Amino acid sequence: MDKKMYTAGEIAKLAGVSIKTIRFYDAKGLLKPVTYSEAGHRYYDKSSVAILQKILMLKYLGFSLQQIEGMTKSDSDMSFEVQLSRQKELLRQRKKQLEELLETIEIMEKSDESQRWDYLIRLLNLLTDEEKVKQQYETSVNLERRINLHAYSTAEQNWMEWVYDRLPLKEGAKVLEIGCGTGLLWKENIYRLPEKMELTLTDRSEGMLEQTRSVLKEYEGLLIEKGIHIVYRIMDGDALALPEKEYDCIIANHMLYHVVKREACLNTIANAIKPEGSFCCSTVGDSHMRELHELLKDFDDKLEMPFTSITAGFHLENGEEQLRKFFSRVKCMVQDNDLLVDNAEAIYDYVYSYPGNAPCILDRRGEEFRQLIQERIDCDGSFFIHKSAGMFVCEK
Repeated sequence: MDKKMYTAGEIAKLAGVSIKTIRFYDAKGLLKPVTYSEAGHRYYDKSSVAILQKILMLKYLGFSLQQIEGMTKSDSDMSFEVQLSRQKELLRQRKKQLEELLETIEIMEKSDESQRWDYLIRLLNLLTDEEKVKQQYETSVNLERRINLHAYSTAEQNWMEWVYDRLPLKEGAKVLEIGCGTGLLWKENIYRLPEKMELTLTDRSEGMLEQTRSVLKEYEGLLIEKGIHIVYRIMDGDALALPEKEYDCIIANHMLYHVVKREACLNTIANAIKPEGSFCCSTVGDSHMRELHELLKDFDDKLEMPFTSITAGFHLENGEEQLRKFFSRVKCMVQDNDLLVDNAEAIYDYVYSYPGNAPCILDRRGEEFRQLIQERIDCDGSFFIHKSAGMFVCEK
C-alpha cells in the first residue's frame, strides 16, 4: 500500500459514513489515525481504509463493538487476504441462515394451522442461531459444560492424558496446536512437558485464548524454569497460513470436523511439518454418545443435535481416507472408554450447551427432561453412554 494520506472527511466520504462515525471509531480505539497534522487534524492511509472496511463488514454481520474490537486486534498479524477469507466465510454463513429463514417462512405460508406452531418455533430458533453459535465460541462456558460430563468416564486415563501419551513430543520441539480451546491438554499434562519446547497455541475464538492464557499463567514459574515458550495466536482452520517445514508436531484435538475447507487445511498442515515431524488429530466415531442421542430423540424429536451432523465430515470411519491424501503413514488409535453418569444435572447441562434449539426446548420442558434422566438412573444405577473417540498419528 502506498503512503497517500486521507483526512477524516476524505476517508468518511470514501466509505459513505459521517465524520462523526470516524471520530467515534477513533474514540473506541477501533480506527486510530496514523498521524496528525501540526494543527491536530487526523490523517489516515490505505491500511486505515482496510480496517474501516472490516469494521463496517463485522457491524453489518451483527457483531457488537466490543466483539469487533477483539476481532480487529486479534487479526492484526494476519494478511489482508486471510482477513478477507474469514469475512467471506462469515458472509457464507449469513447467506445460509437467510436461505433457511426464507425457506421456513415459505413452508409456514403453505402449512395449515396445526403445523404452524412447530414452524414458528423453528423460525424463532433460526433467528437466534447466529447469536447462539457466537456464544458457543466466544467464551469457554459451553465447552466446559460439555467437558464436565466426561468426568464420569470409565477409562483408566482421562482423555487429555491419553492424547498426550501418544504425542511424539521431545525436548526443544516446535509444537503447534490448532484449536486449543481452554488449553486443557497442556494444563492436564503441565508437569510432563519436555524442556525448551516452543509451543504455539491457536484458536479462532479470542475468548478461548484468553481462558487458556489465564489457566497457564498459574504455571508461569514452572514454564520459565523448564525454558518453555508459549505464543498465543488467533487462527482459523478455514484460513490457515503457516510457514513451510516449521513444526515438529502439529495437533488438532477434536476440531477438524469444524473445518469446511478441510483439504486446503490439511495441505497447509502437511507442508508446515518438518520432514520427520508428525500431525496428531483426534475425533469421534459414528457411535459416539449414541445412547444419549436416542434418549433425546425419544424425548423430543424436534430437538436439534447439531454435533451429530457437524462431526460427520471427519470422524474415525472416514478420517484416514482424507489424511492419506497428504500423509504416507497414518495410524489410528481408539480409546477404550464409556460414561456411567449418575448425575442427572450433568446430562442436562451437556444437552443445554448444544447450539441450536436445545436451550429453547429445555427452558420449556426442562423439569420433564430431568425427570426422564433421573428415572433411567434410578432404574439402572447410572446412565450408560458409549464413547467412540480416538486419534490419528500421521507422518509424511
